[in-house]
Amino acid sequence: MNSRRIEDWLQIAGLFGVIGSLIFVGLQMKQDREIALAEMWQARTAAVTAYTTSMAGNEMLMSTWAENADPFFGLDTAEEQAALFAIWSAMYLWENSHYQYEKGFLPEEHWTRILVNIRTNLGNPFWREKILQLAPQMTPSLRAVLEDLAEEVDDESE
Repeated sequence: MNSRRIEDWLQIAGLFGVIGSLIFVGLQMKQDREIALAEMWQARTAAVTAYTTSMAGNEMLMSTWAENADPFFGLDTAEEQAALFAIWSAMYLWENSHYQYEKGFLPEEHWTRILVNIRTNLGNPFWREKILQLAPQMTPSLRAVLEDLAEEVDDESE
């Protein structure tokens, strides 16, 4: 009887071991997926940054686009068009950083420095206007951050 009882306890312990292992594997798979998504965000941001940098550096292209600019952005010069590309690039960097921060891959201190940078840019009328025009292209969570920071900048300037 004693050996039967020990056998039962060993089976229960083995069952808990299997359950614990399955939980661990599930958590590991979740973490691997989050890391893969973060890497995809990083790659996308690098591609957009490379694209916008190359476009903004092409004076002929910027002049042509400024001449045929979408009235939504109200750009009159190649310099303004290049600035729009710089703002767009910055916003993708912010979006990537925000995603990384939300997933726990970016330290609080780093995200706080980015928020200071965004607030500074929202204090510049040209940048602010373009940031708010481009904001609908960003994730809803970053849009909310941008809107909150814009309100804070407005409150401070009053």
